[in-house]
Amino acid sequence: MKFTIIIPAFNAEKYIKEAVESLINQTLDFTQYCEVIIVDDGSTDQTGAICKSYRDLYPGNIKYIYSENFGPGNARNLGLEAVSEDTDYIGFLDADDYLSEDTLKEVSSFFNKNTEVQLAVIPIYHFENTDTPHRLNYRFEKGTRVIDITKEYKAIQFHIGGCFFKSQQFVGQGKYRFRKDLMFWEDAYLINTLLMRSKRYGVIAEPKYYYRKRSEKDSLVDLAWYKKSRYTDVLRKCYKGMINESLRLFKRIIPYTQFLIIYHLKLFLYPKNNGIIFKVLDKKEQEEFFQLLAELLQTLEPKYIKIQDMGKIYKDYLLSLRKNGWPYQPAKKSLGQHNVKLLYSKYRGLYWKIQGLFINEVYKMKADDQLFIKRDNKTIYLPKENLPYKNRVIWGSVIRDYENTGFEAKVPINWYKFQFGIKTSNRTYLLNEVNLINRTLKRLSLID
Repeated sequence: MKFTIIIPAFNAEKYIKEAVESLINQTLDFTQYCEVIIVDDGSTDQTGAICKSYRDLYPGNIKYIYSENFGPGNARNLGLEAVSEDTDYIGFLDADDYLSEDTLKEVSSFFNKNTEVQLAVIPIYHFENTDTPHRLNYRFEKGTRVIDITKEYKAIQFHIGGCFFKSQQFVGQGKYRFRKDLMFWEDAYLINTLLMRSKRYGVIAEPKYYYRKRSEKDSLVDLAWYKKSRYTDVLRKCYKGMINESLRLFKRIIPYTQFLIIYHLKLFLYPKNNGIIFKVLDKKEQEEFFQLLAELLQTLEPKYIKIQDMGKIYKDYLLSLRKNGWPYQPAKKSLGQHNVKLLYSKYRGLYWKIQGLFINEVYKMKADDQLFIKRDNKTIYLPKENLPYKNRVIWGSVIRDYENTGFEAKVPINWYKFQFGIKTSNRTYLLNEVNLINRTLKRLSLID
């Protein structure tokens, strides 16, 4: 039983020691059971010198390879070419991350018990700039087990760090390699190509992969947004490539593949990312990207958009692109079909204090429009309040306009149940109903 861990490294002088030390200090004997292959992808700092010093300390365990800078996929491929023939398992570790000390022992134990499984993964925990578990760690809540992706389509895998493969997947002619034509998502493409063919993989709950969220925001993932290859190439070569592979293997786009693609493409929409495209692509390239995205969405079922863990505005945006194509067209709803969103409600003595927003994609609320609440035949108009919300814009379209929409008010304690409404210059609309007692009880039950 022997592990080979491949580490691609580029200008990682600040972090590479921690990565390598986490392997040396494994509870499984390092000198007997572990080989480390560090591929220096053209570093210009002291990464090479640090790696060579470790190689000299452990000449029987650590290999150092230097390459011109061609990206992490090429670096991992070079590492795969250098794997020793007696290796049983191949794992991947990024140079700025590290493993918990029991990782290799737990992975070995899992594969010994599940000999038919070709891939196993461990949970990811962020550190440095944020201290949170990865959002996909829900897969580990049931403990160490084997997942069938045809039965658990939400159990998706992207990140190559913390993945451990049976060596026969990579060693020898015609085996798996990272695509050289991809500068981004090459790891997810390889992982999911393998998963669609094998249909099963292991999740090992006890060990941990520590993923560094850099304070400087200078990781390859962060910088990828400023490269052309992060846009149309990802749609055409990665997402459509996955779709074509699913069609080839299953004669349909399986739920796993649909959920996987939408889970990942939603990152394009988020505020910190969606404006960057205008700095990176010219107008012709932008149009090509948007058109291709709409076409791709039309091949996927709306169900897999609706069940994503993301805000309603993003779901509505994607559903609109899927239905109407590019450019974006907001849903056509009457004013009365929209709701007031209650952000805050709490009782204070003889009053309820409430705060909220009127949410409408197609109507820009005017300064003289009035929100009100109605109970029986009585009406209370709500004083306007400028709440600290920025307009939501996706690729030039205002999806949420918060001007004049906020309110804050005190209402009598017996007004725990009422209906919102809006009065415009020419008409009055009744909107959604609210029960403050039920809302409070629900909030308290969540706390318990």
